[in-house]
Amino acid sequence: MVVINKGMKKMLKQYAWILGLGAAIMLVAIITFPGPKNQLEFIEEEIKKVQEHQKILTEKEKELEALANEKDWEEVDKDSNK
Repeated sequence: MVVINKGMKKMLKQYAWILGLGAAIMLVAIITFPGPKNQLEFIEEEIKKVQEHQKILTEKEKELEALANEKDWEEVDKDSNK
């Protein structure tokens, strides 16, 4: 027969709380974690947004964007050559 004193009861309650809280956190994480399908859908939506943005731009805006990208890459090249 196992005798449980007050100290052991307190310790068991603490372990029960820790396990319960850990289980609750894991349950929430599992429920809210996006699956591979959701990630793919997110990427496809982002691609569509960028494509729509590109369609809206005028020729002058496209040229300015290309120049800005060129300038950014030149800065990266300068930083990497140091």
